[in-house]
Amino acid sequence: MGLRNERLYFIDNLRVFIIYLVIALHTAMGYMTYAPEWWYVVDHQRSLAFDIFVLIVDVFIMPAMFFFAGYFAMPSLLRSGAVGFMGDKLRRIVLPWIVGVLFLAPPISYMILFSRSPQAPDYIDFWFNKFFGPYYQHAHYWFLGVLALFFLLLTLAHQWKPEAFEPEIMARKPAIWTFALFAAATTAAFIVGNIFYPADAWVNAGYLFMLQPVRFVMYALYFLFGVYGWKQGWFTAGGYQPSLAGWSLFGVAACILFILYRLNFLAPANLAEKAGHGAVHAIFSMAALFALIALFQRFVDNGAWLWRRLSHHSYGIYYLHQLVLLPLAYLLKGIDISPWLKFSIVSVSTMAICFFVLEITKMAGGRRNRRDAVQWREETERALIR
Repeated sequence: MGLRNERLYFIDNLRVFIIYLVIALHTAMGYMTYAPEWWYVVDHQRSLAFDIFVLIVDVFIMPAMFFFAGYFAMPSLLRSGAVGFMGDKLRRIVLPWIVGVLFLAPPISYMILFSRSPQAPDYIDFWFNKFFGPYYQHAHYWFLGVLALFFLLLTLAHQWKPEAFEPEIMARKPAIWTFALFAAATTAAFIVGNIFYPADAWVNAGYLFMLQPVRFVMYALYFLFGVYGWKQGWFTAGGYQPSLAGWSLFGVAACILFILYRLNFLAPANLAEKAGHGAVHAIFSMAALFALIALFQRFVDNGAWLWRRLSHHSYGIYYLHQLVLLPLAYLLKGIDISPWLKFSIVSVSTMAICFFVLEITKMAGGRRNRRDAVQWREETERALIR
């Protein structure tokens, strides 16, 4: 069967919204009452509401990104073939990941010391002696490393058994047990990881990957669920359309249950408490994702200019955002205004600045390409005349 070429504007637009939520999450972490000690810039003006916001948003934004990555991976792989697909991922994912880790993550990590020191520490000394020691991290570029790994494993699996990845001839709607089974699998993955590691722990896997071991398998399952959804023709005409009312009610109920559980069990200690944490986390993550898909499919399924441009630059915005966000948060740190106003200024300005920088760069590159094309045509015409 041929590839489905239907443009799903609502998914493009939802991915833009998810990127903004990533920015909002990273902004809010600086205004939490109980901000992590390692967070880069922590303001003296804080609110417990930001703790709740981070607690909620942190559950579903990365699963959503892995789900959509899986959903769009297979059509690209089938169009380009294994070599073309991985070549594109090498250029678009792996190389930016390496550059990000080696050259952009260090100044981000440096902000931990810079924002807390009366006198700026020497950056060169930090880069050579501290970054590759106790301050080593990938910042938000960890996502690219894990995504590259998933793309590689998907390509190998497709090479091994290509018929398993062919899209269905007729789009199929999932049974309720499909979601129940997925919720059970992601719950089990979370619980097993939480037995060995704290729920929010990060692990340096030989400097190559930075992982959250409790969530890593869950992310892999979301990626595969996205592949499965594409194979079944979900969200396309005639395919599965999530119920807005059903998923929204489920999402709100799951969110309330998650918050109540987490506030009552701040640090789950025994297996029963960890099992409960895993269940409410996994169920809320799935419910929030499909509620958002239903919401955007109903109300934001359009290709308006601004949405298209934001969608085009969504990867670039994600890539650049902390390089803009952290300096802005630092500049506002000493100003005595509402943390909500600071949050709004930093998050919206970060999104806008990244967008305009990328848009201007794109326009400049387009003009340069057009000038090169005109020059090449004129030189060719002169050569032909001679």
